[in-house]
Formats: sequence, C-alpha cells, structure tokens
Amino acid sequence: KEGTELYIVEGDSAGGSAKQGRNREFQAVLPLRGKILNTYVNTNGRNAGKTADNQTKALAKMMSSSEIVTLINALGTGSKDFDIENLRYEKIVIMTDADVDGSHIRTLLLTFFNNYPFNQLIENGNLFLAQPPLFKITKNSKNYYMKDEKDLENFIIKNSNLREKKVKSNSKELNKFIEQEKQKFSIQRFKGLGEMNPEELWQTTLNPENRNL
Repeated sequence: KEGTELYIVEGDSAGGSAKQGRNREFQAVLPLRGKILNTYVNTNGRNAGKTADNQTKALAKMMSSSEIVTLINALGTGSKDFDIENLRYEKIVIMTDADVDGSHIRTLLLTFFNNYPFNQLIENGNLFLAQPPLFKITKNSKNYYMKDEKDLENFIIKNSNLREKKVKSNSKELNKFIEQEKQKFSIQRFKGLGEMNPEELWQTTLNPENRNL
C-alpha cells in the first residue's frame, strides 16, 4: 500500500493514455464513464450532513450508482463497514481535463469524498487533485508545459523583449503585445488528457519528480 496511487480519470480516452503512461509498479488507473451521481444530500438546519439520518440518505444515494460502487470497491475500504486500514492506495488522485466538464466531474467526485465516511480519506491526507497542463510550448525544439493561461502569459513575458518596449503591465497594450508574441512560439492547447500521448502525460502529470499535486 505504501507509495501506491490510484488515478481516477474521466472516460476511456484519458484512461488509455494514463494506463499506457503510468508506472505499473505503483500506479493504478480507474476510468469513470460519464458524470458520476451528485451525492449531495440537501438538508435543512445547522447539522447538514452530520445526523445519522442524513448519513443513511447519502449512503443510500451513493450505493444506487454503479460507478460509485465500482469506485468504493477499488478503494477497498467498504462503505457501511468502512475501515480506513483497508484502503488499498496511499494516494487517491482525481485527474480530470482542464475544462468545464473536467471541473464538473472533479466537483462531483469531491462531493462524494466529502460525505461520511469517505471524508476520513480527506482528513487523513489521502486525496489529491492532479494538475495536468493546458498548454505545450515548443521553443528552439525544447518543450515547456504550462498549467493555465496565466502561466502561459508569464512565460511569454519572461521570454520576450517586453522591458525594451516599455509596455505597462495590466494594459491593453500588454495584452496586444502578448498576442503578437504568441505568434513567435509553437503553442498547443490540450483539449483533454486524451490528447496527450502517454509519454507527455507521464512527464507532466504522473511522474512524482515533475508533477504538481
């Protein structure tokens, strides 16, 4: 169990890249099909989610979804008879696309893990979010990966003659300058994890030496 990791990914295309790119010795991949059930139980009053009745409702809702049952089986903890000692993996990593759908799936998974008894995995420090890059920049045949738009802009500013041009920060002029500078680089935007080849996914998101969890 120590040092082992379970990656929860959306769909088969991302799952395919992840399964090929992972290190089989300590990394497992669980692809989820579609969006999992929203396990949030709407309760009134200040004890939302804390009373035994609410916990029973949440658990019943969870167990009605085959995707969630598959996930619970992969964790190995059980549900009603939950035992954190039986957790099969040291790290559980949610790895979704860097787009709106990916954010939605990530939120639904976090909602599931926020329910009792699975919230113990959050409190115990077992749950992580992967940070796959959104952009790949090629410059002088070297590749650089950027987490988001902000990282990309910072990279372009750092690698340009901005100071010589005396462009003010946060100005329309700066935005125009950045757009012009972008033309000088080869920039690829990843629509999803499935667009990365296994090697790229390993280097940026799976490799413990490079990744940012």
